[in-house]
Formats: sequence, structure tokens, C-alpha cells
Amino acid sequence: MPPVKLFFYFNGFNSAILDDFSGNPKIVAVAEFAVDRGYRFLPISVCYRQAREQAQEILAMIDESAVEVVFCGSSMGGWFARILQLMLNRERTEIRSAAVGFNPAFSLGIYGNMLLGPQSNYVTLEDYEWTADHTRGLQALEADIEYRAKLPFFVYLDKADEVIGWELSAASHASISRLVCFEGGCHSFDHYREALADFAAEFIG
Repeated sequence: MPPVKLFFYFNGFNSAILDDFSGNPKIVAVAEFAVDRGYRFLPISVCYRQAREQAQEILAMIDESAVEVVFCGSSMGGWFARILQLMLNRERTEIRSAAVGFNPAFSLGIYGNMLLGPQSNYVTLEDYEWTADHTRGLQALEADIEYRAKLPFFVYLDKADEVIGWELSAASHASISRLVCFEGGCHSFDHYREALADFAAEFIG
């Protein structure tokens, strides 16, 4: 079997990736970027109430033909991308990997309880309750790996993020990632094309 390169993309908290994502310019841009550089693009819609189970399912998708894997995501998806990179490296050190986060969530061991209560997915329109057990599941994933390990990690922040304070995020990520901050933007992250260009120059070459 010829060697393959995989590029996963994960949605944020209370979001989802539709089968037809043509209406989402950010995901379209990431998909085009990945395919143009020889990756198999794999958008994964993550329900974070089943994060551990989905993490295992995703790792099982990476067969013996994989030589390079990029995990990318926005907000909670950026956090999840880093978790998956570290889980993969623990099992498959021979695979070259990178994690890319657009305005990524971080330190869920500290901030995870901010999610508690009624929630609504703005893509699927599902209403549900986020419980302490759900938070503990994410915290356990984070505690099970060394989040600050020296593996290629690329963090891109919009300074006008209205959900996650960019200064706090920058302080948390500066020592463990290539950190690039953009003026303006929003939590959904507007500077994805600039971020992808930087990632290509630094990781892909």
C-alpha cells in the first residue's frame, strides 16, 4: 500500500461539520489547502460528550500506510487536535505529525466547568445539558497526555476573539507552540488563509 498523508479537521464546541460543508468558507479553504498539498482531507464532526470514544475511532482510521498526519481544528476542535496528536505519538512515534489550532480552547482542567448547563448546537440545533460528567471526560483526556510535549504545534489567534481572551491563550501557548496572533477577527477565526500559509511554510516546506 502506498504511503499516505492525512489531514483531519475538527469542529468547535456546539458546532458540527455537515456532509456538505460548501457553505462554510473556512472548512472549504482548509480542504482545498490539504488536497492541494497531497493530503487526504478528513473532516470529522465531533460531539464532545463522546470525545474519548471518538478519539479512539479517529486513531483507528490511521492505518499502517500513514506517514504524516495533521490534526486541525477551531476552538474546542483545536484543543482536540492537540490531544489527538499526542495520543497518536504515544502509539505511533514513526508518524510525522502536527496539530493546528485556530483560537483553540485550552486548560480544560481549569476552565472546563464553565461549560456546565443548558447548551444548544448552532449547526444541528440540538438542545442538551452539559454535565459535570461530560467535563470530567474532557479533563481526563487532557490529564492522560503531556499537553506541553515538544511536538509540532501551531496556534493561530484572532485578537478580537469574543469568547477566549487572546492574551491568556497566548500566554498559555507561547512556550509550546509556534504562536501567531492577528489583529481583529473573531472567535470563528477570520485569518485562516494567512494561518494556513504560515503553517505550510513552517511545517510542509
